[in-house]
Amino acid sequence: MIYIQTLQSITHQDSFQQVNVWNTLRPLEQESTVVSPDYKNYISPASLRRLSPVLRMALTAAKECQAAINEEIDSISVGTALGCLVDTEKFLVTFHTSTSDTLSPTAFIQSTHNTIAGQISLELKNHSYNMTHTQNNLSFEVALVDAIMCCKEGRSHVLLGAADEAIDFLKLLQPAVIHSDLPLTSGATFMIVGPQKNRFGIGFLDCSVDFNSTNIAQSVKHFLDKNGLKAGDIDQTLVSSQELVEDFPGSINYLNYSGLYFSASAFAVHMGHDWLKKEQKKYVLIINEQIKGKLGLILLKRDETYN
Repeated sequence: MIYIQTLQSITHQDSFQQVNVWNTLRPLEQESTVVSPDYKNYISPASLRRLSPVLRMALTAAKECQAAINEEIDSISVGTALGCLVDTEKFLVTFHTSTSDTLSPTAFIQSTHNTIAGQISLELKNHSYNMTHTQNNLSFEVALVDAIMCCKEGRSHVLLGAADEAIDFLKLLQPAVIHSDLPLTSGATFMIVGPQKNRFGIGFLDCSVDFNSTNIAQSVKHFLDKNGLKAGDIDQTLVSSQELVEDFPGSINYLNYSGLYFSASAFAVHMGHDWLKKEQKKYVLIINEQIKGKLGLILLKRDETYN
């Protein structure tokens, strides 16, 4: 089992530096905005001016996690589905409208998906293993699998996280691409994981990804069987659609609280972690199928000997 040492989220909920985000969750309204901390406390003014919103969120959450453990991070694993969309749009608009023979490379450089992990590495002066995973709605789950492998190889403080941002252009695509009335949102969730048991004894028991899923119920049963569990052993289930709520009675659609962004399952981990901490229960299952046929399963566990 890989334990969560500390975690932070910057989202459309009041989630940053909260003792327990479960206590503060509110269903999102259509016009909700990111609840941002004072970034000046984490990022220098010079850097703040040139960083896009997703970089500000990710860097601040990562820095807060690192400060909480006050230990050297020995691996960085980040998931992002769409990367730095603000900078991508800025680069494309400039490319399309500019009449100059030369263009500034800054927006292009900052638009790449691995800019998030790279910026974290630069700011933390960290030169360890650094990897970005981009697999649509399974980006966080693949980053988590990578983090688990890092821990099994002997690394003890792995920075794991995910971040995505929304831009106005996505709203134009939503009716044709995303069949949901939930608002498009931005979010960044980062945590430090490792083999050491933490104060609450909460961590990842297992994670599974399937890019060609045809039967969710069967996949969930196989996943639980693999871990020696039955459906009745799961205390709480967090899912990514109202359809799944109907398929798994008693479950909660975490997108009602995170809004729509592809790596929102990372925030579902924060929700599940704090639910286990509050309720003193044992298992939370997270089912992510934001994109039909692409299934991610995460199993959180709390050691009963920890309070």
